[in-house]
Amino acid sequence: MRIIDLSQLYEVGMPLFPGTSPIVIEQIAQIDEGGFTVTDFHAGVHVGTHCDAPAHCIKGAKTLDEIPLDTFIGYAVIVDAPVDGKKAIEADVLEGCDIKPGDIVLIRTGYSKYWGNPKYIEDSPYLSEELAQALVKLNIKALGIDFISPDPVESTTAPVHKILMGDGIPIIENLNRLDEIDVQRVFFSAAPLLIDKSDGGFTRAYAVLEK
Repeated sequence: MRIIDLSQLYEVGMPLFPGTSPIVIEQIAQIDEGGFTVTDFHAGVHVGTHCDAPAHCIKGAKTLDEIPLDTFIGYAVIVDAPVDGKKAIEADVLEGCDIKPGDIVLIRTGYSKYWGNPKYIEDSPYLSEELAQALVKLNIKALGIDFISPDPVESTTAPVHKILMGDGIPIIENLNRLDEIDVQRVFFSAAPLLIDKSDGGFTRAYAVLEK
């Protein structure tokens, strides 16, 4: 069995969606002074590898604590969508993919290689509305992407978020190392922290390969 860590490292100065408050990580107690070390962590819930709950974009929709845990765990289908630059990923990337109802879909663009580069945010790809609608019709239970947002970064209306979340589909953003998965169907987990009434949450995403 092989485990592939699909999460980005949480660290001061990490890439953030425009307008997001910087994260703060600091030691507030030291072993030499009090006998133990304590780290204080302050961040919004939409940083790093994280999950968007439907409540993120739709008033009255489910918050993270209202979504069953098994929504984030199960078999995932890798959908290749190689793209370089601010371009829409169209529905034709689904052709030839054996996606079953209840699957998780992971869109693999390779864009995680730009993590830490301004290009990761400024020239990020996004999903077309047609692709989002096609995913809804396939009755998937969650979507993961290896870039910052399924909508254009500058969007103020977030139509793709709303199409997916309107069907109750949570979105896992900023995945990493999808290129290390050498099968199309893989066991995947991205269980988020259980935060009361939260519209999102940090997740430690990983894939499990048989060999």
